[in-house]
Amino acid sequence: MINLFRLTSFRLIFIYTILLVISICLITFYLYWSTARDLQNRADQDIVQESKMLVRVYQRGGVKELARVISQLSQIPNANLYALRNDKNDIVVGNFTDKDSLWNLERFDDNWVSFSSIRNSQSVSANLPLRKQFYRGKEFIVRGSYNLIIGRDVSNEIYLKERFLNTIISATLLILILGLFGGYILSRNILNRISAINKTSIEIMDGNLLQRLPVGPTNDELNQLSINLNNMLDRLNKLMTGMKDVSDNIAHDLRTPLNKIRTNLEVTLMSNPTTESYKNSVEEVIQDIDILINTFNSLLAISRVDSGSLSLDKERIDINSLIENIIDLWEPLAEEREITLTNQSSQNIYLQGNMNLLSQALSNLIDNAIKYGPLENKISIGAKFEKENVILWVSDSGPGIPEKDKERVLERFSRLDASRNTQGTGLGLSLVKSSIKFHKGTIQLLDSNPKGLIVKLKIPKGF
Repeated sequence: MINLFRLTSFRLIFIYTILLVISICLITFYLYWSTARDLQNRADQDIVQESKMLVRVYQRGGVKELARVISQLSQIPNANLYALRNDKNDIVVGNFTDKDSLWNLERFDDNWVSFSSIRNSQSVSANLPLRKQFYRGKEFIVRGSYNLIIGRDVSNEIYLKERFLNTIISATLLILILGLFGGYILSRNILNRISAINKTSIEIMDGNLLQRLPVGPTNDELNQLSINLNNMLDRLNKLMTGMKDVSDNIAHDLRTPLNKIRTNLEVTLMSNPTTESYKNSVEEVIQDIDILINTFNSLLAISRVDSGSLSLDKERIDINSLIENIIDLWEPLAEEREITLTNQSSQNIYLQGNMNLLSQALSNLIDNAIKYGPLENKISIGAKFEKENVILWVSDSGPGIPEKDKERVLERFSRLDASRNTQGTGLGLSLVKSSIKFHKGTIQLLDSNPKGLIVKLKIPKGF
């Protein structure tokens, strides 16, 4: 059997229901108390007024006059009660005939009394069902031998208070029962949805990474949680697939330099090398090892930038000066291949960012353009303002990149078939992408006119 109190939803609904019931009880009991007080005060005021009037009658005319006035008042149909008794407890005059009930007066301070009786003979003659009547009044001693009770029938008020109290109790119990029943229904619904989520989670933990959490038609918290978890699972699945691809690419791209190193060393050992041959072999091995080291350094830099674990300083960068320095660095290599480097940057462009990352990103783009472009290639590096962003670009007149491969070349170790025979690691554009991501910017690969490639970098100038 399900223990509902183990469910957070049911506990919350239960606590809310209890607080609601307590609040309703406090409000209704206050209404009950104030209503009862007002009804009693109204009855007491009527009794006090009658008492004052009869006291004046007695002071003016004595017992006979008092008896005469009481006899007249008794003929008037109202809720007032009058009973003038002698020392033998006989009712001399008044409209109350049940003298036995007057033996059991409940007395209070200031001569206030209360008593009850079965409906008197006047009410019996009206063919009404008998019921207990309640009275409240004041008691006076007249000349030491007479007892005067001036009261009022408060039965309706008492029965009204009882019905009011019973209604409060019934409504409270009904609210409590409906609240708990509603909590049970809602908790069962939430429990079913949570059970479905748990079942799917177990399947995912068992290895079915393509399984996703159920999402219902409503846009509540559980649905939002399922959507967020599904997005997280999609992201994890994509990262795991990417990790597998990276591992395959590492194995593929590093196998060539490692085999080359091994072959070179084996050939050197098997031959009768001279000192010069040894030197050449060692130099080739060092070059191949440098390629491996650069590959792992690039991987480490990309990982640190993507994870945010690399703490980098930000400074105000003069973009035009940065481009000039990069052109000066690459110009000797470009001249060897008869390649022209042109600065198309506007003057006085400044950007808040990291100098090393931006310099590395632009250098990688120029390196790719020189490495994979033709002889006499024309490479342009530029920058301009566009609203609140700085636009950087590197364009060339080389073969460009097919539209279907533009997204793929930004991934790690991704190299086009045409560039497989060219020395490289396939990490250049991936490092550019990570650098721009650090600056909260975007990268686009566009076709140049009439041919070539434009790499467009869009960076907020004050990120």
